[in-house]
Amino acid sequence: DIGQRLAIVPGWETYDTDRIVITMDPGMAFGTGTHETTSLCLETLDSMVKGGERVLDIGTGSGILAIAALKLGAAEAEGVDIDPMCVRTAGEKAEHFTVLVGDLSDKASGKYNIITANIVAAAILSLAPHVPVLMAPGARFIASGIIDTRKDEVLAGLRAAGLEPVEIKEKRGWVCVICKNAAEV
Repeated sequence: DIGQRLAIVPGWETYDTDRIVITMDPGMAFGTGTHETTSLCLETLDSMVKGGERVLDIGTGSGILAIAALKLGAAEAEGVDIDPMCVRTAGEKAEHFTVLVGDLSDKASGKYNIITANIVAAAILSLAPHVPVLMAPGARFIASGIIDTRKDEVLAGLRAAGLEPVEIKEKRGWVCVICKNAAEV
């Protein structure tokens, strides 16, 4: 069980619950929901998705974050990953989920209500300057995969990129930062 509404269950098990179940057999892709950074993102999505959102998952891996957003009520989700195996695995899992192979700046388009990036700190710092232009009014950027020793560096990088942290969550040495577009009042 994750958050208030979600449960991640492997396909070979049955789980009797009233929660929204995500069946996740990731194969060769990372992302089963057990890692602290993934659970922090899932908990954040659980509280943030109200219905009808457009979601972008950068470094989608198994697709778990995009799939969770859709099951929680998002209207559509796009996942971008540089690894074609991750994208193929993720693309087999959900309707209204478009998977794109390649670099964020080449693939993502339009405006998103929620953008997630559960990847390493260096990658977050590299992509952060490209995020504000993709954010719809009131959007949030969820950055995770950050080891706590790099928290201050990542926070400074996010601010320099035009993203204003509004909440920081930590779990067992890992950090998740929720940001708004700093250009918004």
